[in-house]
Amino acid sequence: MNLKEEARYWKKQIDISKIWAPGLLILAGIGLMITATVLFLELAEDVWEQEKFTFDSVIMDYLQSIENGTLTNVFKIITETGSVWWITAASCFTVLFLWLKKWDVLGVLFFTLAIAGGGIFIFVLKYFFQRERPSLAPEYDGSGYSFPSGHALGSFILYGFIIYLIAREKRFLKWRLFTVSLLALLIISVGLSRVYLQVHFPSDILAGYAVGSIWLICCIFSMEMMKVYRDKDKRAYLSDLIHHRK
Repeated sequence: MNLKEEARYWKKQIDISKIWAPGLLILAGIGLMITATVLFLELAEDVWEQEKFTFDSVIMDYLQSIENGTLTNVFKIITETGSVWWITAASCFTVLFLWLKKWDVLGVLFFTLAIAGGGIFIFVLKYFFQRERPSLAPEYDGSGYSFPSGHALGSFILYGFIIYLIAREKRFLKWRLFTVSLLALLIISVGLSRVYLQVHFPSDILAGYAVGSIWLICCIFSMEMMKVYRDKDKRAYLSDLIHHRK
């Protein structure tokens, strides 16, 4: 069978309209993972060699120049939405929702894995790089080592996973778009708050986002693959295609 006949066969067997969108998402996820990995490795190498980042000082100097009481109070609140206690509480609520409302066992399993794994990554990476903070502020969880930012990584995984859960729903499009936009803005705001409060360098935030995105994509991709594996109809369909070709 030549190439054209092979292409015609697969075109008849597979509904391309149902494949192109997931395919694009997979490619986008792979591209994001590669980009995040390169970014983290570049930042990690410079931090390990104790080099200074020009953009760190530029951004921090600018934020310091616009510092005022109102902005400080706002960022004090926002930074708490990336704290350990908040992420723990929000994670427990999300697990209860997935279990009691959706009966989503895989969702509970991989959400818990994402949050717990993120905590382990932060502990290990902070201990490994041991970068000092720009300033210590225990009242803002600004103690211990700085690189990468735990608030940035934790908020990216938590709110990123919730964004995924909302995005995969099929109803209330306008409400979902609004909520997703709000959560995306919150992720950025948490990182910005850490820099504004002088407890992290911008490079710490970028590293936290990078590691968070890598781990989040791995967990979501693994969960989706597990769903395909557990779906008997999809497995039977793929098996029929393979055996028919034989």
